[in-house]
Amino acid sequence: MMRLVTLAPAEELDLPGADLRLEISNPYFSTDSIPGTITQSLDLPWTRPNLRGLGFPDRYRGPGGPPPVPADCYVDGARWRRGKLVFRECDVPAQRLRYHFVADAADLATQLKDVKLADIALGSVPFSRVPSTADYALLPVRNALFFGDDEEQIPAGYHGVLNYYTGGVYPGDAQLAPQLYLVPLLRRVMAHFGYTVEGSWVEDAEIQQLVLYSDRVVGLGTLELELAQHVPDMTVPDLLIALQQLFCLGLYFDTMRQVLRLTPLRDVLAAARRQYRVRAGQRQTTVANDTNGFELQLRPAGDDELDKTLDRSWQQARFGAGGEKIEVTAGTLHLVYATDEQHVGRSWLLPAIEAAGAVAGEASKAGLRLLFDRGLQADNLGALYPLGSPATRSYDGHIVGQYSLLAGDLVADWHAAWLTFRSRAVQHTYEAAFRLPDLLALDPGRAEMLDHHLHLWEKVSLTISATSALQRATITYRELL
Repeated sequence: MMRLVTLAPAEELDLPGADLRLEISNPYFSTDSIPGTITQSLDLPWTRPNLRGLGFPDRYRGPGGPPPVPADCYVDGARWRRGKLVFRECDVPAQRLRYHFVADAADLATQLKDVKLADIALGSVPFSRVPSTADYALLPVRNALFFGDDEEQIPAGYHGVLNYYTGGVYPGDAQLAPQLYLVPLLRRVMAHFGYTVEGSWVEDAEIQQLVLYSDRVVGLGTLELELAQHVPDMTVPDLLIALQQLFCLGLYFDTMRQVLRLTPLRDVLAAARRQYRVRAGQRQTTVANDTNGFELQLRPAGDDELDKTLDRSWQQARFGAGGEKIEVTAGTLHLVYATDEQHVGRSWLLPAIEAAGAVAGEASKAGLRLLFDRGLQADNLGALYPLGSPATRSYDGHIVGQYSLLAGDLVADWHAAWLTFRSRAVQHTYEAAFRLPDLLALDPGRAEMLDHHLHLWEKVSLTISATSALQRATITYRELL
């Protein structure tokens, strides 16, 4: 049985004869959106409790229609999801109110939509001229075009390297563009919406060294760093989807605990073979796998003149025949051996880009370009400097990291296991007994054994009745071979 209770005001809605038809999508199978739980249309009777609980939608005259109404959905006596009732239609002659109930990421997506990173109150932190702090780094980046090609517009002392570092310090005339660490930024962004972030990916020590290229320099004498001024020009959903695609992550929004969990899908597959539940069901259909390989393409927003002159092959990689394109609106910077124009005889390894920066008063033009902070490493003279790099070796060839941001390495390290599964997994649909404990225990990463074969569920379709207990569901699976 089902109950819907609005939160403000607290009102149990009348549901005589109304059934809630749900479609629950596994977010791990989506690469270009953040799916959640959404219902088909729910027709509610024109009663006083319904009109009051829904804020009298028949009287609403504001733009965009009546706003979504926060509500709890109870199934067979237990609270299942907190979500929102989204207005669809108010039919006065028929005395009918039509709504959708959305939950999980589908609910959160309504809050995230069109919210730009730069528009979020991310706070400020003390600014120090040091290679790294808990929130940002100052890694040298070669960018000859940051201030354009008009010599009169180029600040004195700037010789084409942001965050110029020599002799263990940043000289007083160095142009400093702080690069925010990705994981702390992600935590601040989600905290704005009331969510915490967890999962093995954000706890990985090397992932915690990822920084974002910034095209904004701070003013001389800056004491406080406004974090929102140094983020890419993109929305929150775009950031999450880019990370999902770049590192082949599973994104799961636990709306009851208000937690965003990020898990590498390679780890999901490994765990699925160790821990699973057995389910009995009747197979309905089987569909052949027509996957024809994949191709990962790194396409960060914004121009880079170096793409016209340097090798770009590392920006894409095929897996199999390359039939399905995974085009990521993220990437990294070129990596070059450069001569230091300000220090005779010095050569060093630097990330490089040639693109105009954001001058005073302008918003950032930079897309999502990531680098690893590889710590203090030696140049050709043995002097140490903070190395930002998409790769795993220092100037002298020493290994300084395990992960790389080059497309081929991303596929090998993060994507290969999942893409192999996607390439081979046959789709089966089963009718199965499905009761409240099954609904409450549904987890996108938990495998199920049916007919002596392991599967991951892709979609669950069910109907929750207003008058009877939950009994059955139609479940679409992908078989783990």
